[in-house]
Amino acid sequence: MTKVESAIIGIVAGVMCPLSFFVLGWWLLAAVHIYHVLPISERGVIVGALAGLCIGMILAALSFKNWAPRFYQIDVRLAVLVYLLWSAMALAFFMGLPFGTIALGAFAGVYVGRKQRHAGANSDAFARGTRNVGLFTALITGAQMLAIGLLALREESLLERFRSVTGLDLAATDALLGTGLAAAVCIVGAVVQFWCTKSAAGFAFRIGSNVVRQRVG
Repeated sequence: MTKVESAIIGIVAGVMCPLSFFVLGWWLLAAVHIYHVLPISERGVIVGALAGLCIGMILAALSFKNWAPRFYQIDVRLAVLVYLLWSAMALAFFMGLPFGTIALGAFAGVYVGRKQRHAGANSDAFARGTRNVGLFTALITGAQMLAIGLLALREESLLERFRSVTGLDLAATDALLGTGLAAAVCIVGAVVQFWCTKSAAGFAFRIGSNVVRQRVG
């Protein structure tokens, strides 16, 4: 592993760890406050979120030297949980648009590509690994886009505009938009995500190939 890659890993992990704890603390305490599980005020939610940020910063600082050596050895279950958290964060940050989620899926492809490169995987193992990760990211992105699409279709202004253009009644509009448009957007998003993830993985896997060939030769 080069010094540049180690530095990039340190920066990425150093940012992701505090932000993950910050958002996790914020959302959990906000849910507790909204649903009145415990008597927590809005100020308590803010304090808890900041406490999560501090915890994340401390953990990142204490384990900074171990980020690079262990980055590609993260347990798959932990990686899935982190990805789900960050996909929800990306969806919220971009206000329901899939740009952040697609970029996150591409980052997952880069991670898998570099992991396979350092593991010395052959072409079959690489293809299998990238296919599985691509399907996973496509499933998450497609599900998010479907959910957002169905919520958007519930907007009365959108339904009224579509009905005025097509002349269809409200029931037919609901059926057409709900089964056709939302499904089409979901499929397109999943396909785009799968391609982005696989392409990013392939690009990341090829980095360093020329150097290896020169050394072998």
